[in-house]
Amino acid sequence: MKKIFPTLICVMLILSLSACGGAAEKTGDNMSLEEVFESIQADVPNLPEVAFTELNKDNYHYYLFVEPVKGAEALACDAIINAVPHSAVLLRIAEGGDAEAIAAEIRANADTGKWICVNAEAMDVAVHNRTVLLVMSNRETVDAMVDNFDRLWA
Repeated sequence: MKKIFPTLICVMLILSLSACGGAAEKTGDNMSLEEVFESIQADVPNLPEVAFTELNKDNYHYYLFVEPVKGAEALACDAIINAVPHSAVLLRIAEGGDAEAIAAEIRANADTGKWICVNAEAMDVAVHNRTVLLVMSNRETVDAMVDNFDRLWA
């Protein structure tokens, strides 16, 4: 009886603690934009050397092709050499925002020739919950990054 009682209390404590936790958000929702980029660029073949840029009102349209989204945070990751057409941008909108509508606007306005002298071969826009990914690059890189992005919410 002395061994059963402490074991029973431990089991009840574990069950009560696990019951208090709400449904966990998907992995990508709990990551910073930098962490999402780190994950979606992992094992992407032929990824150029890149640099990160936080978006502000002055550079927002250049990277996302839309006006700044109120309450959103955004981070761009572009090739260091601008003769290499590679640009990826993550946008996380505020709670209650319409990520699908913003993604559609980005998709409609995105310009794969933003570098003037070169064009990206492919472009895709992906959305999960409040996070939008715009990526322009070669087809292999775009597909790999979007696949990795999707896996964060799988």
